[in-house]
Amino acid sequence: MVQFAKENCRKFIACLALVLGTRLLYAPALNFDFVNYDDPEYLVQNVHINRGLSPAGFAWSFNAGYAGNWHPLTWMSHMLDCQLYGLSPGGHHATNVLLHAFSAMLLFLILDRMTGAFWRAAVAAALFAWHPLRVESVAWVSERKDVLSAVFWMLAMWAYIRYAEACSPPKTRQEMQGAKRKRFYVLALIFFMLGLMSKPMLVTFPFVLLLLDWWPLGRMRRGPPHPNLNLNPNLNRNAKNLHGPASSLARPLTDRESGPAASRPSVLRLWMEKIPFFLLSLGACILTLVAQRGAIQSLTLVPLSLRLTDAIEAYFKYVEKTIWPSKLAVLYVLHYHPWRWNDIWPWLFMGVVSATAFRLRKSRPYLLVGWLWYLGALVPVINLVQIGSQAMADRYSYIPSIGLFLMICWAVYDLSGAWPFRRVLLGVLGTAAIAACLAVTRIQLSYWKNSGALFAHAIEVTSDNFLAMGREAAYLRDNQQYEKARLQCEEALRIYPGYADGHFILGTVLWSQGNLEAATEELETALRLEPARSDAHYALGCVGLARKMPEQARQHFAAVLAQAPANPEARAGLGNALAMQGRLEEAAAQFVEALRLAPQNLDARYQLALVLAKQRKSQEAISQYEILLRYQPEAPNFLNNLAWILATDPRAALRDGNKAVALAAAACSLTHQEEAVPLETLSAAYAEAGRFDDAEAAAQKAHDLALAQGKPEIAAKTAELLELYRARERYHEE
Repeated sequence: MVQFAKENCRKFIACLALVLGTRLLYAPALNFDFVNYDDPEYLVQNVHINRGLSPAGFAWSFNAGYAGNWHPLTWMSHMLDCQLYGLSPGGHHATNVLLHAFSAMLLFLILDRMTGAFWRAAVAAALFAWHPLRVESVAWVSERKDVLSAVFWMLAMWAYIRYAEACSPPKTRQEMQGAKRKRFYVLALIFFMLGLMSKPMLVTFPFVLLLLDWWPLGRMRRGPPHPNLNLNPNLNRNAKNLHGPASSLARPLTDRESGPAASRPSVLRLWMEKIPFFLLSLGACILTLVAQRGAIQSLTLVPLSLRLTDAIEAYFKYVEKTIWPSKLAVLYVLHYHPWRWNDIWPWLFMGVVSATAFRLRKSRPYLLVGWLWYLGALVPVINLVQIGSQAMADRYSYIPSIGLFLMICWAVYDLSGAWPFRRVLLGVLGTAAIAACLAVTRIQLSYWKNSGALFAHAIEVTSDNFLAMGREAAYLRDNQQYEKARLQCEEALRIYPGYADGHFILGTVLWSQGNLEAATEELETALRLEPARSDAHYALGCVGLARKMPEQARQHFAAVLAQAPANPEARAGLGNALAMQGRLEEAAAQFVEALRLAPQNLDARYQLALVLAKQRKSQEAISQYEILLRYQPEAPNFLNNLAWILATDPRAALRDGNKAVALAAAACSLTHQEEAVPLETLSAAYAEAGRFDDAEAAAQKAHDLALAQGKPEIAAKTAELLELYRARERYHEE
């Protein structure tokens, strides 16, 4: 009983250290911003997500194709965060950190239960939790799919291990264990399905289960059971073995208790056992290919030989960055180049490690299991099916790296068997490795505080990284540093002229600088390179409005809505284009729909109020302005326009001179009486209130100001009003 309590106590301490250590390590992330890469598309600008939980959002999350992904559970988790935190980044970051910490804790418990090697399991889990390669998955809100899917991966592994334990019960408990076995098998399937719904990269999970069947679960006839496997819950808790003390959850199994190898499942039976898992993987693969069909590069553009070379190089680099995590970046560009002699080293490395792991498969089975775990788990993202222009990504190593940590921790332990002061040296070595990870991770984490720091670092540690240059240019644009953004875009396009996103960003920069013709050219180039870009259609629609070309604008906004009918900005843009064409009823309908989708879209509400006023639907226009003023009580345009209706509407029941004076006076005050239009409105309000001397003075001031500012139309209008006020007449629109 004392030993049992001691084992549970130290496991509790290890779990607590992993969770709290992860929370403290990533604490700065709670003050970070969203980044401008994927976060806007996934979350900030996604009306299906940022409105929180809803039946419509739930149904939408199962659609395959948005942002090239199918991960409904991840979408739902983002909805829940928006429900809880709105668009405050801190809460979204906190969820990622907690999920990652939970995965690390589960990994420790799983490794400890399977092998009974407490310290190796703890160190492997700590390396997984605190390694610098994890930063991208944890600090990037859009990578919720990594940390969420990992939780379900771990839970599915736990359920499968419990199923494996129940498959070898004492004969007197076979019936009870049979029911238990079914329960855990179903749980494993459910958790795996939820994991696939979080990120389809988990499709290789059934192969990992087969590896675990061989070692350490020892379920294959040709593979001896690991001496620490807890297949019999009634074994002596105090037993020892060559691999270290057994824990209360992982105790040694003797040959007499486990039965001869022939009594264990055959390889065929183990494969048959995985058929439901493979079917789920197949379904996820099909849905993912459907979702990413527009982003898959052709073999003509990226030949198979190049894909194989880059895949081997990526395998090598992930190992390299796991052992020596330097020059980590959010984006690594895939550079096309002919085969070089230097390319042989990754092939040699992969061949040597593979051969060594296979040769030592009997004496050191963890080497082959860890290596195949690593190789297999990376297959979905190793670019044999090339998506986009990235060669690799730190986040792709999230689950695969566990195989490497398994190899490293168990190999170091075995190789140190003859060391003097073995425990002390291993403790120092493990502590040093973990401390180094903590220090480098905290440095790497600091680059994620905002998009500017993140992409500037990526440009610094990589070469010719046009992808990072484009994203940094977008950050500079969003912070009104237009000239720097333009130069950065031009440099990115010099490196790769076919960079569609670079043309798009440059187009938006030129638009912001007022160079509308050049902006149109760049945006059309982006659209020619990627015809499905709805953001380019939207930007071209906005530029069309600015150029007073409503028909072109209408066509582009309609193209956006053909892809995304629930886009409120595109609805509002289409409404503006229709209003410019004089199609007021249609315009009003678009603004109403935009407000249904996004009730806080003040621009759409303002445009609706303008259209309603033009239609002489003054009461409805007044209602819209009153709502606008609740959001922005000191907006001069809202104050001025509402005052004009109250002062000049032809229906006496709607006019209110005194209220109009108050509103117009506030608009004049906010514009420091330096704009003619609010003064003109104030003059009409004074006249409606019967204060004709004040009306005449305000109209005269508006007239003089309009002439001085070169606005002859306003000056002519105020001259007409002056004549009315001098005749003691009010102005009412027809």
